[in-house]
Amino acid sequence: MTIEESIFSQYRGKRVLVDTNLLLLYLVGGFERKRITRFKRTAEFSESDFEVLASFLAAFRTIVTTPHLLTEVNSLANGLPDDLKPFWADHFALIAKTFLEIYEPAESLMRQPSFVHFGLADAAIHGASEDTLILTEDFRLSGFLRSQGISVLNFRDLILFKDLGAL
Repeated sequence: MTIEESIFSQYRGKRVLVDTNLLLLYLVGGFERKRITRFKRTAEFSESDFEVLASFLAAFRTIVTTPHLLTEVNSLANGLPDDLKPFWADHFALIAKTFLEIYEPAESLMRQPSFVHFGLADAAIHGASEDTLILTEDFRLSGFLRSQGISVLNFRDLILFKDLGAL
């Protein structure tokens, strides 16, 4: 069993926090799957990536987020065409209310070492990581979190494991 498989089995059915770009992929894919490759903020992903992400997230009881991550997702989604925005807003609100939102004041987050190196949203991830698996595609962030003893998986590893038939 790989380290990634061990981490996944430890948290399966529990809590997972999804980093900004992956959360945007999850929301855009759930909104309009074909839009994934046509929207500049998700164009680096494929519909298959969305399917892997959605399948992975289905294995968890709770998706954790923070106001800082939701704000980043909202800002990125602002690039969607104007005619879609009312429908997007409804979709975003409907899905976001199913998440467990953990709030830590920015002032507190800005005193963490992670803020200096990664910024506010990633400091919020660090702050919300207790009893929660972190899913990111940011190798630098995942390395830092691992060095802090936090359970983290990198999405690119999930894609690799999916291609190999694991997880």
